[in-house]
Amino acid sequence: MRTVACPGLYRNVSALGFGCASLGSRLSETQSRRLLDYAFDRGVAWYDVAPPDGDGAAETILGRFLAGRRDQVVVCTKVGIGRPALSPMMQLVGSIKRSALSAFPELSTFLLGKMNLAREKEPLRAELIEPSVVDSLRRLQTDYVDVLALHDPSPEDCANPALLAALRRVVEKGYVRCLSIEGDPEAIEAASPHRQFAMVQFRHNPFHRTVERIRAARLGDAAAFFILHNALGGAYERLSHLLVGDGGRLASLASQLAYGPPFMASEILLDYAFGNNPSGVVVVSMSQPPHVDLNCARASRVPRTDVVEFVNKTVLAAPAAKFPRLV
Repeated sequence: MRTVACPGLYRNVSALGFGCASLGSRLSETQSRRLLDYAFDRGVAWYDVAPPDGDGAAETILGRFLAGRRDQVVVCTKVGIGRPALSPMMQLVGSIKRSALSAFPELSTFLLGKMNLAREKEPLRAELIEPSVVDSLRRLQTDYVDVLALHDPSPEDCANPALLAALRRVVEKGYVRCLSIEGDPEAIEAASPHRQFAMVQFRHNPFHRTVERIRAARLGDAAAFFILHNALGGAYERLSHLLVGDGGRLASLASQLAYGPPFMASEILLDYAFGNNPSGVVVVSMSQPPHVDLNCARASRVPRTDVVEFVNKTVLAAPAAKFPRLV
């Protein structure tokens, strides 16, 4: 596994991050633990979780996995996104959903879209910061998290003195080692003068290009570490459509860069993400060992700037790149 230097944590971390959204929802706890072990054995050392992940179970599952490994991995969790309270009926629904996905994987898009619990956005109030962090620590069975991300703040939140002071307190108490923002460019730009956030996390793929604008915000050396997510989400279907359209012209061009079936679209999107973020982390949700194998293989390669150029100049220039049904 390729590693990158993370200045905010004063250590090297894996270039690939494990997105924990499926732990406890799409996957049972037993399946989740096996997958976490599988990824860890292949060099994945960054685990990205949030209180509502896995219908509220992911932090607890990840915490059990951490036993005996805590100093070997980086854990990033979030504040500002609510954890669901599951009724017995909703727990039953979750069990049915996992069984259906196990028997019929092709239903994953429908079931995950229709049956996942909505993530409720909590108001970002200063008095909620420390209790949320303490609750996450209890579920994770640890006394600190490496990274705490402020989830989807507004520009006004990022300049709120009370919020910033509450975040400083959880760092000073040793609950958190490093602060991050997960949000849009406007929020990241608003936070940059305060230099309190050593990392920024944001969605980036060929159809949702954010990294260029974030770089242009001149965040400074202390906030130069990027964590990209959604490299595949929402982009895989769209790119697949483009590759098979126009008589396969784009697929033929991609083959000249050594891409081919059956994983052409996934490999291009992963290489595009790593190529755009060669010194940071790309977080990808994983639910099966083949996903881990593919993601680890792409993460272990030297980042390919030629793929970034190919996508930006060729794929995005295709007339169907703005096909409305796939936005």
